[in-house]
Amino acid sequence: MSHFSFFFTFLFSLFTCFITFALFLLLNIMEITVIIPVKDQREHIGKTLDSILKSGIPPKEVIIVDNESTDGTYQFCEQYIKSRPNVTLLRETFPGAAAARNKGLKSCKTEWVYFFDGDNHFDYNFMSTFGQIDAEGYDVVALPVKENANGKEHVRTFIPSEDPRVQLIASAFTTPSLIFRTDYLHAIGEWNTACRTWEDWELGIRLMLHQPRILWFTEKAFHTLTPRKEDSPEGSLSMHYKELIRTLSAVMTALHSSILQPLSHYHGQHLSCLYPHLDLLIYPLYLRTNILLGQLQREKMNGRCKKYKMASKALTVFIGENFNPTFSQRCVANWLRFCTLLGSTTAWKTALRISLSKRARR
Repeated sequence: MSHFSFFFTFLFSLFTCFITFALFLLLNIMEITVIIPVKDQREHIGKTLDSILKSGIPPKEVIIVDNESTDGTYQFCEQYIKSRPNVTLLRETFPGAAAARNKGLKSCKTEWVYFFDGDNHFDYNFMSTFGQIDAEGYDVVALPVKENANGKEHVRTFIPSEDPRVQLIASAFTTPSLIFRTDYLHAIGEWNTACRTWEDWELGIRLMLHQPRILWFTEKAFHTLTPRKEDSPEGSLSMHYKELIRTLSAVMTALHSSILQPLSHYHGQHLSCLYPHLDLLIYPLYLRTNILLGQLQREKMNGRCKKYKMASKALTVFIGENFNPTFSQRCVANWLRFCTLLGSTTAWKTALRISLSKRARR
């Protein structure tokens, strides 16, 4: 009996410790709302929601925003949330994921907000991990994510740097790479509804221009993302060139207004000290745009560019209207475009190295 009593006492103590630890996590976890924009994702949204709600510790609230789906996504989500009081379903008629995310943001009541896509897999340990970090005094938490491309999983490009030029060239931030303090995201202007593609790239640049206080989490990559067709090598930039030009224009506007209309006096002073010449910010965008032009030319060579003439002309006009490069800068841009045309996938690394060097200054 004594051995049985000892064993029972040991199990009870172990169980008590487990319950205490679980309660500690629940009481100290960051309160996060996860917002998911969906459009015609009936096939994937159920698995995505399951991965979120069945994770180690689910988020405080999940907000699904349907963006005029026609495949039954809204009706599926309507049925899905009936027995789940912490899941809300909204509708947004204005086209674009940015508008849908802003719709959800208006209903967000928690201190922190996180955006996720309806066709990706949520990491089981994500919430429990971030429940243990101290984000007091920070505006944003930045983290690496994984990507599944052609059946191969890898960590997506993630460069812990507060330099806007890194985001301009490398697109280091994708949608699930950032957890925002809700008030801060409102303060910097939310998502730009004029952007229908690469909207996370534009927001990442705007975020860096406001010089937020960022907590960089580099210990582990979370989630598994499915790359969108227009973002992948197999995608076609030409099919989305109008949306791309709109996003590029939004970024150009943000660069010009960042120092003139800063989020605060401190941010304006800090940014103008870091980049006394606007060219230091414009030049990386010039290089990135030429890399995009090289991608278009490669699509034409591979027979996948159905609207090459219009897309190429639109990008060329954008370059001519917004940049006034020196001869050496034009040579660098043409070289990067040529390398991309030949199939190079590392032209952006060269562009980033040049943009961050002292030679980038005129």
